[in-house]
Amino acid sequence: MKRHLPVLAAFFVVLGTTAARAEADWFASLYTGEGIELRADERVFTLFALFNAMGYDDAPLVRKDPLPRYQFHPVRAEVRQKLLAADPSVRAAANNFFDAHARPMEHYLQYAVQSAAPPFATGAKAKELQDLKGLEGLLADVYKKWNIGDLMAQVQSEYRKALRPYLTAIDGPMAKARKLLHVPENGPQSLVVLNLLEAENSVHGVMGDGEVVLVVGPSPKPDVEALVAAYAQVFVSDPVSKAARSWAGGPTLLREAQLLGAQEKTVAEYATALFSRAVALKAIDAPDAAYDALAQKGYFGIKEIAQKFEDQRPVDAWALDALQKAETRRPAKK
Repeated sequence: MKRHLPVLAAFFVVLGTTAARAEADWFASLYTGEGIELRADERVFTLFALFNAMGYDDAPLVRKDPLPRYQFHPVRAEVRQKLLAADPSVRAAANNFFDAHARPMEHYLQYAVQSAAPPFATGAKAKELQDLKGLEGLLADVYKKWNIGDLMAQVQSEYRKALRPYLTAIDGPMAKARKLLHVPENGPQSLVVLNLLEAENSVHGVMGDGEVVLVVGPSPKPDVEALVAAYAQVFVSDPVSKAARSWAGGPTLLREAQLLGAQEKTVAEYATALFSRAVALKAIDAPDAAYDALAQKGYFGIKEIAQKFEDQRPVDAWALDALQKAETRRPAKK
């Protein structure tokens, strides 16, 4: 019997590890034909449960007077209602943390997806995220004291139902985007995370721990163009932002674009939007009318930028030239 003790011990270690992993990864992932993972994520759910409890209400406004009312996805409305009675000490701690760490929501999201799964034993390790160090402790308190695991389990079926349309919608465009961006076969894989606690039709693309995480909000059907644009942004943001520093005509073009409806606030953000949208339109084989429609909204020269992605050189080798040419693609003034 003694000779079998090491084997039995090893078996129970493996069994315990598997059980722990299953508990942290309770939501069974779905996979597209090309192997893109679709799932809910407890880290994202925990973060946005906190945001919603703290007053985050970005959503369609369905009534303005006498008091504004926003249209939330039923899951979001249910979670918000249940969190009304949540431990108030967590809200106080969150207020203190937010006051001391005034960073964009997307920065918080990136930190969360690079942290360990609940119970959030470790935080993100990336150097550029250390300005949020300690967020994992706050999220651990949210998860434990607000019973987030139970809340998420209660809405599991809604997540699975909302994820299914992505199974057949994204493989082709995502494969084309990877090719345009020269992402190698052994490069970062893609993970699509559904977030029903977010604004309708929202899409965020962030680099997770060795994978590109695309966090999508509720929508009637997958917005493939926005999804691919968010994916492209992860790869083009750094080289295009660097090129934008030398783009003399950028500030003027941005002001013109804003007058037509462009939402970006800096030249770097605007330049990145031009490139990421160019990849998206090319990846979905968009007609010329789609490029023209974006030009009318302030996004100039996207078709020419899309064609440049056929260049085998890296983006930073031609980004500035493409931005300068975008200046010449303004629609004629009437």
